[in-house]
Amino acid sequence: MDIRKLQISVWLVVLLLLVSGCSRGQTIDPVKAEYADSDLHQHMDLLLAGLVSDFIPGVSVYIETPNGEYAASAGYADLDTLAPMTSQSRIPNGSAGKKLIGLLGAILDDKQLFSLDEPVLPWVPKDMTGRIQNLELMTLRRLLNHSSGIYEYNDVGELDFIRAQLADKVHRKGNRFALQFVLDQSPYFEPGEGFAYSNSGYVLAGMVIENKLKQPLGRLLHEHVLEPLGLTETFIKGYDSAADDVASGYFFNMSEPDFVLPYRQRYNTRQLIVNTALADAPVASSAQDMAKLLKSIIVKKQPVNERIYRNMVGDRHLQTARWLPIFMDGALYYGLGVMVEKHEDGVLYHHGGNEFGYITQSVYLAEQDVAIGLIANCGAQDECDEPVITLTQALITHFIANNSD
Repeated sequence: MDIRKLQISVWLVVLLLLVSGCSRGQTIDPVKAEYADSDLHQHMDLLLAGLVSDFIPGVSVYIETPNGEYAASAGYADLDTLAPMTSQSRIPNGSAGKKLIGLLGAILDDKQLFSLDEPVLPWVPKDMTGRIQNLELMTLRRLLNHSSGIYEYNDVGELDFIRAQLADKVHRKGNRFALQFVLDQSPYFEPGEGFAYSNSGYVLAGMVIENKLKQPLGRLLHEHVLEPLGLTETFIKGYDSAADDVASGYFFNMSEPDFVLPYRQRYNTRQLIVNTALADAPVASSAQDMAKLLKSIIVKKQPVNERIYRNMVGDRHLQTARWLPIFMDGALYYGLGVMVEKHEDGVLYHHGGNEFGYITQSVYLAEQDVAIGLIANCGAQDECDEPVITLTQALITHFIANNSD
């Protein structure tokens, strides 16, 4: 990869202070960031080293601007073997992988293989059809833009979903496993009458796509998305064996003695997450592929065309989003697997993922033509999430303020 220098400015010092101020706990000796021969990388070595802590074992970042590309990493991919986190390290992407399902849906629609606006009812397993309300009004588009009203499987009972995961960490769990928690649950609203972020919608979408096309979701994603876009560091959970070869993920429960995961112990979530292969969090990927995927959608890199772009993020199809992360205090909308934030300086596209042991961020700044991918092998706890979000926020603020970069 051709790595060229980006400009160095005082923002790095400010950024280092911001991130270091959010980190807590004793630090782990970091692995030196790659390509550290330039001044930029030396500064970023310090930045990423400041991010690494007992709660953030490892981190990898990729930035692409009109003037060049930058990749660096610090810390460890595995604390037992001390394997370093590198720019090629992959982790489960969590909800950031929804972009792939949204893009697949738009591509299938464009190829007239599955209309975004046709009812999904015929492709739902018969034993489920009478137990998910309003199926007759649900379409692929409504499932993918969170306007279907379908109940969120994580909200059932007292952490029923993760308890079921922990009860059987060894065997693979697919979309049917998650949907069992949705059966007989009351919907949030009638399809098309509101917005409620629901992983269940993507799980159901993945199932109906497979049933209609009679092909595994993994094969469809490779054929229509990964291979055409050249995303060689992205793999489908439950389909590609390479998706199991990911960095270990760590959750450190510091605040809830009665929580389902151990109290005040670092818990390795890798097996738990790898063996839960759902369409709402379908892939493991590197920071670079995460950034490149989002940019490809927005700049219409083939196979993305104007129609696919409009279906994914065009104004006509955007849903006003609520209770989701924003970076620039703008108006937030949701397309097909992509959040669209309109702020006074332009448009920001993003979607991250956060689950036990893993956190990801993917961002594309349209006016600046800057793509950012960030992964860390921690997640779902403030000691991890806050510094990672702060770093992402600071990178966004920098590139918006310095359009010339």
